[in-house]
Amino acid sequence: MPRKALTVAIVAALLGALCPSTLLAQDNAKKIATAMSAAPPAIAKDATIIDWPDATGKMTTLRAGTNGWTCLPSMPSQGKMVNNSACFDANFWAMIGAMMAGKAPDVKGVGYSYMLSNDWWEGNTSFADTVETPTNDWHHTGNHVMIYYPDKAMLAGLPTKPSTTGPYVMWPNTPYAHVMWPVK
Repeated sequence: MPRKALTVAIVAALLGALCPSTLLAQDNAKKIATAMSAAPPAIAKDATIIDWPDATGKMTTLRAGTNGWTCLPSMPSQGKMVNNSACFDANFWAMIGAMMAGKAPDVKGVGYSYMLSNDWWEGNTSFADTVETPTNDWHHTGNHVMIYYPDKAMLAGLPTKPSTTGPYVMWPNTPYAHVMWPVK
């Protein structure tokens, strides 16, 4: 490495070690990268990236977008980082907002979401499940696309048992029921 490049690298490393805002910027860059990994590049490149709520419930915009999609980065779970980043269109995001507020969704159109780099485990009976129980169909969701239908009649006849080979309804007996489509 040329001397000038080495000096710049050392100074950057020292500033990063001494300056919390630089570290925060590095963390935000990583968060943006994981959020973008959730959707096809054509969607992710222009999506708004929002961080998960902090301890006060505030969500911070990490990057403004222009295409109506909202992506969230991976979040720490049970003391380790698991990739559960996701991207939502406006309708699916409205359903997620209602779920986070503990309200019934008031969504008028079909909603779509991508989780194409997912390594998450969760229950299939309720969004509130955080650990495996004998009755919550705990499963590895893997990479998938989600579809939210405001008319629950659209879910009739679909399986409710998790599968990696075909669609199923997640959280079937809740207002947040949606179709999971596993993808490779």
